[in-house]
Amino acid sequence: MMTHERPSPASSDDTANTNFSDEHLSPPSSPSISSKSSSESNASTSSVLSAGSSAGSKPVVSKRPRPPVRSWTASEEIALLESVVAYRQKHGRLPSPTALAAALDGRLRRGEDRLGAQEVAKRLRALRARYDKAVLRLSRGTVPVKDDDVTIYRLSKDIWAGMREAKMEKKNRAADAREEPREFAELAGLYPCLSAEVEAIDVVSGAAAAGMLKRAFGRIGDDTAARLEAQAKKQQVAEAKAGEQLDHLRRNVARTLMKLIPHELP
Repeated sequence: MMTHERPSPASSDDTANTNFSDEHLSPPSSPSISSKSSSESNASTSSVLSAGSSAGSKPVVSKRPRPPVRSWTASEEIALLESVVAYRQKHGRLPSPTALAAALDGRLRRGEDRLGAQEVAKRLRALRARYDKAVLRLSRGTVPVKDDDVTIYRLSKDIWAGMREAKMEKKNRAADAREEPREFAELAGLYPCLSAEVEAIDVVSGAAAAGMLKRAFGRIGDDTAARLEAQAKKQQVAEAKAGEQLDHLRRNVARTLMKLIPHELP
């Protein structure tokens, strides 16, 4: 009689144990996928937060661009000065910036860039200052070199040379004086308004200068005396008019107050 041996339980247990251990030792794939998706989620979250923080910052306000500054060429400056010279020769005076801008608008216009009176006045001031500097350099022996500079200097001289000389003459003009002094009574008859002002100044000048200004007034020339007489008369007329207005105001105030007096009586 043959005997069959059954496999021992230990061997099946070992196999089961071995299969269980191999199953848990192999690295699972699912956790790595979840880790990757988690990192991507964190990255997207951080980008959203950074976007939110940037959106919460103060908005950038763009500055309004400045208007372009017109650049003048030498030919345009020459055309400007030529127009001033022609206008002065025709009318006997310098043109206003508005009239000059209107006259030059067709010649110096660039597309839609219209020439304005303010721009013309600004350029004329710059040319006047350049002419004054050129006169100073010329007195020191420095002459213009370029043809355009020479033309601009000559045109500027035609415009402003007389005005510059008159200004310097007025600044350096000596007092108009007479060698033989005149009596105060004589001057008072010729220039009453000016004499009254001189007498008033002499009174308030103090004891140290008492009579000194009146004696100096005797040597004043007729041109200077006539000019000062006109100014003094104009001032006295203005003061008299202001005094009349003040008297009229005071009378109106008095009449208004007189109407209120009966209401104040008991």
